[in-house]
Amino acid sequence: MRYSAPRQWRPLIYAAALALTFAPWSLPASAQQAAAQQIAAKLVCGSHSANPKELKPFEAQLQFNVSGPLWTSDVTDPQRGKERFLGILSPSGTMLIVGEGKLEDGSSWTYEFSGRKKPNGLTILRGSLQSEKPKGSRLCSLAF
Repeated sequence: MRYSAPRQWRPLIYAAALALTFAPWSLPASAQQAAAQQIAAKLVCGSHSANPKELKPFEAQLQFNVSGPLWTSDVTDPQRGKERFLGILSPSGTMLIVGEGKLEDGSSWTYEFSGRKKPNGLTILRGSLQSEKPKGSRLCSLAF
């Protein structure tokens, strides 16, 4: 089963891309650090559709840097490779987080999460991981 964000997310995706292109890197480093907040998150993904018995579910801890509506996280781990997450929170509380990852062997994958951020309490965004090598997907969630 492939997860795909609704069409109404497209403007949010474009806004995130524009904001990341121009906003965070144009600020001096001291201003970026002062405005950023750290949010811990838990990534949970189910078995991989290509080989569920061998490619089992996994969990990972993430640390997001939050600056205004922008959420970013960069992970380098020998087991998981390199991953980068990018998200945007709209004024209405609607949220989209996308990510990409790769291993040195050339394997690559993408993540996509969407939902509504709760003002108080636990927020869980639903989404998926899509990979080319092996070709398939995992259902995932991101909680913070």
